Amino acid sequence: MKTKIIGLITLIGLIMTPVFFNGCVKSPDFEVEKQTLLAIHKAQADAHLNKNAGQFVNQFANPMISINQGKIITVTQEAALERFQNYFNTVSIKSWEDVAPPVIDFSDDATMVYMVVDKLVVLTYKNEENKTIEETTHFAWVSIFKKQENGEWKIVCNISTNKPRNMSL
Repeated sequence: MKTKIIGLITLIGLIMTPVFFNGCVKSPDFEVEKQTLLAIHKAQADAHLNKNAGQFVNQFANPMISINQGKIITVTQEAALERFQNYFNTVSIKSWEDVAPPVIDFSDDATMVYMVVDKLVVLTYKNEENKTIEETTHFAWVSIFKKQENGEWKIVCNISTNKPRNMSL
């Protein structure tokens, strides 16, 4: 009888332990997380307008996956930094504007999120004849973020498309 009671108490304890511990787990504050991601989105614009490749690339996981122009590549932060610094050195971004607010959707536990961005970018650059070219490009992309152990969000994958419209000055 004593063994049955101990067994029953053990069984009840095993059943109730997850209930008690799940009650102790803090639910994610999706609104706070959304505001954090919107701040990251704004920081991306600031980095582009101020030609700060380091600020932009710091948002990437190391490495991250990039899907663009029919290619899937794994990119290190070092390679991305070099690529974006070279890009920023050759263009002057005049405008970096959302066509619509970003769409943000979280996993149930708020450890993963995707952000859909629809943006118009206006920039100028010098062509081979040293003539200034103004280009307006409609970009659409999805960034997939993963929350790191330190609580920071990092882009683990970016899928991007664009539709350029050239205009010479």
